Amino acid sequence: MKTNEKKRIILGTVLIGFICILIVVLSAYSAELKYENNKLVAANETLQGEIDTISVKIKSANNVENIEKIATSKLGMVYPSEDECIYVSDADVPKENFAILIKEKAYN
Repeated sequence: MKTNEKKRIILGTVLIGFICILIVVLSAYSAELKYENNKLVAANETLQGEIDTISVKIKSANNVENIEKIATSKLGMVYPSEDECIYVSDADVPKENFAILIKEKAYN
């Protein structure tokens, strides 16, 4: 074999070795990225579960029945009777019981 052929074979072998090492390094980097991505997806699912739970709690807390229950049991609030209402003018006086009107508007 000539010196040129030996140099080509050695250069080809080094080049193929370098390519193989590069493939291994890129595969390892790809696996690391996939692992990090999976961790982020799991964390995202956990956070989404917490968001869903908080959304349900907010809807429950904003429910008219719940607000009325808290107002009556914890705060001692009651609907006024008809004789406990004061109106600015006679035109403001409703034809029906004011407390009943408030309840109807709250639940509609």
